[in-house]
Amino acid sequence: MSIAGLKQLTPGFFYTAVVACLFTFARSYPVSWRQSLLLIGVGVLSWMLIEYLLHRVVFHYSARSDLGRKIVYAAHLSHHDNPTDRSGFLSSLLISLPIATPFVFLVWAAIGSLHLACYFFIGLAAGYSCYKWLHFQAHHRRPRLRLFRYLRTYHLLHHHQTPELRFGVTSPLFDVIFGTFRPVSKRLLSR
Repeated sequence: MSIAGLKQLTPGFFYTAVVACLFTFARSYPVSWRQSLLLIGVGVLSWMLIEYLLHRVVFHYSARSDLGRKIVYAAHLSHHDNPTDRSGFLSSLLISLPIATPFVFLVWAAIGSLHLACYFFIGLAAGYSCYKWLHFQAHHRRPRLRLFRYLRTYHLLHHHQTPELRFGVTSPLFDVIFGTFRPVSKRLLSR
């Protein structure tokens, strides 16, 4: 893997280490495996919703001012112009960490337990790490597994045919819920 490719996966590596630390901390508090799995699952689903909303509402926002258009372009639309550019991915530590940190404190306040909030954040960080990996794979690899080929094709259709649809990268779940899902033809998937 190249240095540029490694830089793209650095947030995933960082959050994997954070998850390991949080899991070690959270395990010191007695909680059932059902509770922990539920909180991790809600964290993953929360990531998928955040990913969808950021991509659809923020990254594809039709700004009216020149400054707004420049910001949206720099944040994401430049990625549509050059999807294989490994330096243009917005989701880096400089962006994700300042967003993730207050989110953890918000969840901690809502749940009332830092230990339980850690399980939620483990799911959120796992979802984010999967997103980073799947997004990198979609643009720079040819996956062998059918599921990953499907997600790759689904994402690349967003780039090359339907930028107003198919906003999910990790999963098309919220595309289905919000009406922006379109199926992938078997012909495209087999290529």
